[in-house]
Amino acid sequence: MFSNIVVVALLLMVIVVLTLVIGRSAFGVAFFWGEELARYTMIFMAFIGGAVALRSDQHPRLTVFTSMLPTGVQVWLERFLAGCLAVTLAVLLWQGLDVALHDGRMKTPALRIPYFWIYLAVPLGAGAMLLMLLFKQFLPPAVSVDEQEDVKEVTE
Repeated sequence: MFSNIVVVALLLMVIVVLTLVIGRSAFGVAFFWGEELARYTMIFMAFIGGAVALRSDQHPRLTVFTSMLPTGVQVWLERFLAGCLAVTLAVLLWQGLDVALHDGRMKTPALRIPYFWIYLAVPLGAGAMLLMLLFKQFLPPAVSVDEQEDVKEVTE
């Protein structure tokens, strides 16, 4: 579900940016709302995409040092870091919702939509990442990515 939202957001952003580029270069006309829509779409895509990346274990991280540790320590460290991430996401969810509810009354310059809808990306993304973190602890990943296998498929 979340990955579909990310795909739609990316598609919308690409269409808007291409329309802006073609409009400016071919016709000398720019839509005043295009840049703003592309920016806000990218914000939503980043926060919801974080949940997709978390679920499929594709968040960037440094594993150079942790891979040298014994397996038991790696498991403990992974759980500890998941706990720290859960606390961070809970704070982000709570504070993001507070900002959206209390500071989202102003309207965007071009689209004239309340900032509430833009600020809502933060608590929605944090909540989705928190859910994915919990699912990751109890359920197998919905999508698994094996870089070595993917590279082998492409080169063959």
